[in-house]
Amino acid sequence: MITLFPSQRGFKATAAKQMRQHLKTKSDGITRVLQSAGALRRQHGLWGKAKDYDQAYAYLHKRTHWMRYRHYSCQRLPIGSGITEAACKTVFTQRLKRSGMSWTIAGGQVILDLRVIWLRGVWENVHQRYLASQPMPMTQLRCGKVDRETL
Repeated sequence: MITLFPSQRGFKATAAKQMRQHLKTKSDGITRVLQSAGALRRQHGLWGKAKDYDQAYAYLHKRTHWMRYRHYSCQRLPIGSGITEAACKTVFTQRLKRSGMSWTIAGGQVILDLRVIWLRGVWENVHQRYLASQPMPMTQLRCGKVDRETL
């Protein structure tokens, strides 16, 4: 938003704070931000490069459908990246980036899958499902023939 609003003394910080508030609390917050930026551009002209403004405006406009923060907040969904970054640190970094470790993509993916199952607390359930999905072993008699009656 910095390149969307004029850089007059104190104006930019106030406008940015107000626009962040609109994004978080208004159901049409992103629309209001884009309308305000357009109105300010028409009223005051551009401070800085028109290209920067156009790029910032296009970026926000293209992502409007992902910026429904009030809607997401009402559904108790996280609207920041903190939860994702913390999950990456817990799941990925703490396990795969230990001293002296190196992984292939396939091997690392297996470890990550197992780590997520463990951290979610569903290890026993997943393990039981895995065992149930495996074919039953066949018993053999002394001569190497399969005992079909015990199956």
